Amino acid sequence: MALSVSLTGDWMTSVGNRRQSHGTITLDSSYATGGETLAAADVGLGVLDSLQLNQGEDGYVFHWDKSNGKVMAFYGDNDAGADGVLAQVASAVDLSTVVIEFVATGN
Repeated sequence: MALSVSLTGDWMTSVGNRRQSHGTITLDSSYATGGETLAAADVGLGVLDSLQLNQGEDGYVFHWDKSNGKVMAFYGDNDAGADGVLAQVASAVDLSTVVIEFVATGN
């Protein structure tokens, strides 16, 4: 299974010569290391130039890897001195209850 996108309400807006869409992304029941694939068409656009991901209250931090077209999930792992600032969620972790609001900009 892959992530799913829901475009909400009046989801498309024109901003100058750009378009913006908004909605929610629900993550997969088995997170893939390196991130979940997200294409421009998934968010109603032909070209995806930027993606703002609103952080929820679930403790995860999300990042859009534009060059690879992936939504990545991270969490704070501060139980030992060798830990970094954030650690990527491990492969196969169930994130299917995590919903992220987004604003996508492109054409």
